[in-house]
Amino acid sequence: MTKARVFTFLLGFMFFATSAAVAQVTVISAQDLKVRMHVDHRTVLVDTRMPEEYQAGHIPGAVNIPAEQMKAEKRRLPKNKSVPIIFYCRGMS
Repeated sequence: MTKARVFTFLLGFMFFATSAAVAQVTVISAQDLKVRMHVDHRTVLVDTRMPEEYQAGHIPGAVNIPAEQMKAEKRRLPKNKSVPIIFYCRGMS
């Protein structure tokens, strides 16, 4: 996967809503992701694209939870709210 493609994925954003609130969204660069993953090994990277897209290529270490299945697959996310979770998708579109 090229750096430009990874950067495009990371420019995308995903919001995760609970019944009471919407999570704050921050867009980061590929370099920021690399640093965060190196500094905090607890960080969870979630690829929200469809399984076919994930299989075609994804960032190493990412888990695949398609956006449409986020609520049903919430159990796969860390229960500890201090664990950073970074979501990525196709991009701004």
